[in-house]
Amino acid sequence: MGNLQALLYYPIFLAVMLVVTIVHFYRLYPMDTDTLLDKKKPMTVLSILVLAVILFLGLRPISGRAFGDTSTYAGVFMLMADDLMMPDSATGDWLFNMLMYGCSKIMSVQGFFLLVEILYIVPVYFACKRFSKENSATLIIFCLTAFSFFSYGVNGIRNGAASSIFMLALSYLKGNKPWEKVTFLVLSFLSYNMHHSMALPIAAAVAAYFIRNPKLMFYFWIASIAVSLTVGGAISEIFSSLGFDERFNTYITGDTVDEAVVRDVFRWDFLLYSSMPVVLGWYVIFRRKIYTKTYAILLGTYIYANAFWVMVIRAAFSNRFAYLSWFLYPVVLAYPMLVMPVWKDKPGLKVGIILVGHLAFTILMWYLTGRY
Repeated sequence: MGNLQALLYYPIFLAVMLVVTIVHFYRLYPMDTDTLLDKKKPMTVLSILVLAVILFLGLRPISGRAFGDTSTYAGVFMLMADDLMMPDSATGDWLFNMLMYGCSKIMSVQGFFLLVEILYIVPVYFACKRFSKENSATLIIFCLTAFSFFSYGVNGIRNGAASSIFMLALSYLKGNKPWEKVTFLVLSFLSYNMHHSMALPIAAAVAAYFIRNPKLMFYFWIASIAVSLTVGGAISEIFSSLGFDERFNTYITGDTVDEAVVRDVFRWDFLLYSSMPVVLGWYVIFRRKIYTKTYAILLGTYIYANAFWVMVIRAAFSNRFAYLSWFLYPVVLAYPMLVMPVWKDKPGLKVGIILVGHLAFTILMWYLTGRY
């Protein structure tokens, strides 16, 4: 019965988000450009929804069948609680390990998962508010309905929390004040030590901050596809030899799984999904001639990080590489439409249609695969 109830969590979550999205669509579609871009929308209902999602996911049952690594983390937590396992503060993701160890001494495993869920969702909430004061509610809904949102809230929780902290860090990189740059560095440091794979998006953000030429961004992304198609295997070997994250090496070399299943397959479906923010970025920058510092940093970070994944797209568990750019997907997709005059006619309707399509893809993937 417990596993059955746990297996209902994702369908229930999708059903609630479908209702929220439809209601929000009807709020969006009458909006003209001035109403959409310049009038601040109320956040009370969305704040309640965010709190409900935190509680719903944070207090989930301990089920490996339904929530993947939840049961693994629970097992490690209990070993730490009984002093049968100690965190290694010198190596690995020491911040997350120390957090788990400290929590094991003062709270239950359920309290720990609730705390991690707070670390996963609250930074996204405040990052969205910083990226768009007028449309933070819509931006948050884009994040909640993203393809990878549920998975990294209940399965890859360490990576999920680290990426959310970095998303908040990115919202400070766009600022001009010294304290904002310091905040970016501090939050990036915390993100990296929650999960070392965040070295890639951090490096991508720094590159995007200093290299804002839009043509170079797009050329780099297109070139990554050509490289992947021609010498992708060699590139994977080069990255695996760098050794800056043990998990990277494992995923690239496929040592933990049947290589015949996961390697030497170019994921055109994943590439098509990844290309949506890139295509929209091309339209915004080169057709509509709109380009701002914040959008340059957001789009550049996404493109540079995603290009890395494209080059190793045949690697084992390449979806985990993809998440190092996909966690920004909803923000990069929605930001220009909610902050800049991208659409000449019926902007609210077009944003609403894209929001519905965004969720429809998430539901379709669950329907086709039975997984989140």
